[in-house]
Parts: sequence; C-alpha cells; structure tokens
Amino acid sequence: MGGLLKSKAEGVAIASLIISLAIVGVKLFVAMITGSIVVLAELLDSIGDILTSSVTWIGVRLSRKPPDATHPYGHAKIDSLLGLLSSFVLIEVGIYIIYRSVTSLLNPIKPPTVTQGAFYLLIATSIINVARSLSLWMIGRPERSRILVSEAINYGWDAVRTSLVVGVLWLSSSLPWLDPLSALVASLIFIPSAIKVSYWSANDLLDRIDPSVTSKIEEALKSCEDVVSVRRVRARYVGGSLLIDAVVEIDPKLTTYNASDLLERLAKRLEGEFGATDVMIVPAVPNRESMARRIAESVEGVKGVHSIEFRERGKEVSLHIILGREVSQRMVNSIMEKVKSNLKRELGVEEVIIHVDGLCNE
Repeated sequence: MGGLLKSKAEGVAIASLIISLAIVGVKLFVAMITGSIVVLAELLDSIGDILTSSVTWIGVRLSRKPPDATHPYGHAKIDSLLGLLSSFVLIEVGIYIIYRSVTSLLNPIKPPTVTQGAFYLLIATSIINVARSLSLWMIGRPERSRILVSEAINYGWDAVRTSLVVGVLWLSSSLPWLDPLSALVASLIFIPSAIKVSYWSANDLLDRIDPSVTSKIEEALKSCEDVVSVRRVRARYVGGSLLIDAVVEIDPKLTTYNASDLLERLAKRLEGEFGATDVMIVPAVPNRESMARRIAESVEGVKGVHSIEFRERGKEVSLHIILGREVSQRMVNSIMEKVKSNLKRELGVEEVIIHVDGLCNE
C-alpha cells in the first residue's frame, strides 16, 4: 500500500509540473493578446507554480528515501522543508501581485482587449486546475504531505481566480478599474492559505505538536488496566509521519511473555487511533517506591500502603500500612515482621520502619 501511495504521489507531482508548463504558455499568450493586468498576475503566479511543482516532485522523491546511517529517522523532513520554501515563494508572488495591482489603480487604466479565444483558453485552464487540485488533495491528505497539500490549495485558488478573471475580462471594457482590483482581491484571499501551510511546515521542522495529541495518547495508554503509570509520552511529525515514543510502568505481576504482548497491543492501538507510523513503547524500570508498595501489599492482610520514604541514602525505608478488618491484634506483629523481612530481602535495605494506621473498613 505504501509503495502504491508513493508511486501515486510521484506521478501526480510530475503531472502537475507538466501541466504548469502548459498553463504558463496559455496564460502568456492570453496576457499578450489582451493586455490584462489580472491575466498578467495569473501568468506570474503560474510561473511560481512551475517552481513549486518542481520543488514538489523533488520533495516527494527525496522525503521517501529509506533511513540510512546518517538519517536514522529517514528523510521525511525534506517534505516539510520544501513545503515551507514553496509556501514562501507563493507568499512572495502574492505580495508582488498586490503591488502591481495597487500601482495600476493609482495610474490611468487602459481596458484590456477582450477576445472569444481568450475566454475559452482561460476556462480550460480553470477546469484543469480543479482536476489537478482534487488529485493532489486526495493523494497528499492521507499521506499528510505538506508539499502536496500546499500544491492542492494553490491550484484550487488558481481555478477560482481564473474563473473570476473570465468575468473580469467580460466587464473590464466598461469598468477598466475592475481588472487590477480583481487581481488585488484574489491575492489578498490567497495569501492566508499559503501562510497557514508555511506555519504547518515550520511546526514540523521544529518538532512542535499540539499538546492535546500527547494528552490523548497518554489517556489511551492509561486506559489499559495492566498499565500502572505513564512516565513519559513524546510525539512529533516528521514530514507526514507521526512518531510516538512512551515509557510506561506495567503491572509487575505480568510474565515476560504477557508484558511483551501488552506492549505490542498498545503500539498497534496507537497506530490505529492516531495514524502513527512508528510507535516505540518502553517498559519503565519500577522505582523503589512502587517496588516497596508491591512487596508490602503482597503480604496477606495488608490492604494498602502509603507515605513511603527512603532515608540514609536508601539504606532505611519508612512506610505506613493499612490492615484488613480480618486481622486480629495478635496477627499485627507477625504481618509487620513479614513485611520487614521481605523488604530487606528484595530491596536490600538495612532498616525498615512500619507505621500501622489502622484497619481497613472494607
């Protein structure tokens, strides 16, 4: 499946580059015969499309190279880097179009020359861009490819702007100011989308992730009854891939086989729920407090343990225990001695101080 998506992504990227070259030729011809400023703006934008399409094709190929000795996590961040660069190019083109539109509005405006052939050519490029935008989105969105999504947004706006250009040309003979004004409005609408994609790409490169994602991952891990605690959760996007690593403390009563099976099931769950491509879950080494609690609670009659404190560089431990209602006064000393003996043997402490808080009412 991954190979299929890879070939589709590369195929769409190459096709997009070829289409961009053809559209530049069409818009150059239309700009020459009409003298329209808004068509010229479309031409400049399409030249920018050639650059971003080239970047897209290169990025798709490089970002999917397998990990190697110098890039153990793979090359997926190339996708985010080139996505950021292509977004900057689109923003610069948009700013230039705004500049040309404003200067045109401040000077005497010559209405463009309208021909029927120009209409047909522009409508054809708009239809092509709609199809291209949908193809890029359908391939890029499932793969979380910043480059392909950036391209899809760009060509979607291209189709909208070109459709507006057709209407502008129709009306510009009687309303010549509509030509530069339309180019200005279209650019102001387009730039926020390019800024948004650059923000996504920058976040990927800086390993920034929405804190709610890590919180949800932690909740999913804690919901497993065999997970005692979650020590750490980290996640990041590398290109379109979500990487997760976590350290969890699991029930010490589990056998080695069951513990290994639990970690595998947790990894598969995170892959399914969050679409992660790489999940690493490491069992935490139980700390001395949790080990002391487990040892004490394993003694018959002990219902709870709290306020565990190690002193004298770990040679002495103090803890409070709660005994069950079935424990008689004669049994208390026996239970305390057994807890002390077990703690000394298993933890290697020299002194154990036990406080009995009372009997459990359960």
